[in-house]
Parts: sequence; C-alpha cells; structure tokens
Amino acid sequence: EFMEALRDRTVKIDIPYITKLNEEVKIYEKDYNSHKIRGKHIAPHTLEMAAMWCVLTRLEEPKKHNLTLLQKLKLYNGKTLPGFTEDNIKELRKEANREGMEGISPRYVQDKISNALVSDKGEGCVNPFMVLNELESGLRHHSLISSEEVRKRDRELLSVVKGEYEDIVKNEVQRAISADEDAIAKLCGNYIDNIKAYTQREKVRNKYTGQYEEPDERLMRAIEEKIDIPESRKDDFRREIMNYIGALAIEGKTFNYRTNERLHKALELKLFEDQKDSIKLKNLVSSVVDKDTQEKIDIVKDRMIKSYGYCEICSTDVLNFVASIFARGDAKD
Repeated sequence: EFMEALRDRTVKIDIPYITKLNEEVKIYEKDYNSHKIRGKHIAPHTLEMAAMWCVLTRLEEPKKHNLTLLQKLKLYNGKTLPGFTEDNIKELRKEANREGMEGISPRYVQDKISNALVSDKGEGCVNPFMVLNELESGLRHHSLISSEEVRKRDRELLSVVKGEYEDIVKNEVQRAISADEDAIAKLCGNYIDNIKAYTQREKVRNKYTGQYEEPDERLMRAIEEKIDIPESRKDDFRREIMNYIGALAIEGKTFNYRTNERLHKALELKLFEDQKDSIKLKNLVSSVVDKDTQEKIDIVKDRMIKSYGYCEICSTDVLNFVASIFARGDAKD
C-alpha cells in the first residue's frame, strides 16, 4: 500500500468549524477589505450576513429554552438576552456536542463573495443580497450537501438572514433620519418639562400662548410606548427620570439624554416617527421627488455614508429598499 507506514502512524482528528459570528467575519475581512479590493465597494453588513448564514448552517437547533437558532447564534457571539446566563450558554454548547462538525465551509462563502465581486450587477458596489443570491444559487450543485433536507434547511436559513438584515438596515435608516441632535434635544426638553409638571402635579406653560396647560399626556405616552413602558408603569418611569435628574443637580451636573440609553432610544424612535412622513420615505420609490424632499434625503444619505460606511451607490440602494418596506406597510412602528 502507498505510504502505508505513514498512514499507520496518522490519526484523523476532526476540527469543528467556527460557531462564533465575529470570528467567522474576520476570515472574510482578511481577504475582502478596502486595501485588497480595488474598484469595488463592499456595502456594510455584506460580509457579516454571509458569515451569519454560514455559522447558522453549522448550529444545531436548540433543544430547550424556547430559543430560535438566530438567538442562539447571538448568544454564542456574546450578546445578552433576558433570562440567559453564561451557564445557560455552556449548557447549550454541551447539549450540542457535534455542533460545527457539519455545515457550510468558509471556502464556499469566499468563492461566492468572489463571484459577486466579479459580477457586473453591482455598478461598483457589492451588497448583501448579491452575495446571498450567489450563496443560494450555488446550493443546487454543492457536492458536500448530503441530502435535499439539508439543502432545504440551508435555503430557509438564507431567509432568516435576509430578515435580520432587513431589521438592521431599517434601524440604520431610522437612526440616520432621527440623527438631528437639535431636534432630539428639543423633544427631550419638551418631554422633561411635561413629566416634571406631571410628577409635581403642576401645569406646563405653553410657550406660544403663554397659558398654563395640563401636561401633554399624549406626547409623554407616545415617547414611552416606543420602549414598551406600559400604562401601569408610566408613573414609575417618569419618577425614575426625575429622580435621576435631581441626583445630577445635587452633584452640580446637567442632565443629558445620551446618558440614559432607554430614553435616548425612545426619543430617536419618536423623532423618526415624526420625521419619516416629512421626508416622504414612501415616495422614494417614486421617480418624482420634489426639491425639498430630495434635500432631506441627501442629508440622510450623507449621514449614512459618514456614520455607517455606505457609499453613494449602496446608501441609495438601502434607502430605496427601506422605502419599499414602508410602501408595503411592513415596517415596524
């Protein structure tokens, strides 16, 4: 036998694939970055979504805890979820002792990213959908997929990843639209004035009429509902904010909404709700956009380019994509 002596001294050891998203992303970032790829921009989240799908194919469905596979991936990647501790994560890994031994290899993903890069579809920019479509089309002829059942599961996981990407870009567009610091500060000031009056059982002076009015319950609830503060807990939340402001005042400090993550998020969501119609995001899918709307859209695009790493092409594509979601009425309030 050929090389019998060598084979007699060789032991096969199976090494599992990576099951942590951030580590998988690093594999692709090493080869597909702005230093190595010239002439084409890789849109934000493109490598991340490819890596996410790849890792998902390697994970076993959670047996307990009422978890989705995507949530399991996020836990493995260090994200905290309510009710889950480090011990729970260790238990998840323990119950799936062959996890990572099967699934899609990085080589397959690298081949498909390369295909997307040399494609003439991107007009100078490769986006996640181009890569995900390449990944899906290649499944038909993937020699290492053992059964049609596995092939079907891998396709379904592509849909999971597309749904996650949709949520990510909706959030980014939302943040870009509501990134007007002055507008957030003004909204915050209005909210604080109202909850102060509410908690102290006072009235609020209308700056326009000069009249004293009851606190604006509608405004307060519109903000609080954005972070799921129920009616039964609104008083506690308002007192919590006022106590925090009071504690800062004792220390000679001024309240800044950025220091309260929940309130900051609520203000952003409320501002987005108020501004999305003025920007006429739904009308982006129309070929006719008035000058005022176009100026606002350009400001949002500029924020996406500066803050999130988009280029002129993919920022336009993402805005159109998110606009189409709003046009369908699928966007989350």
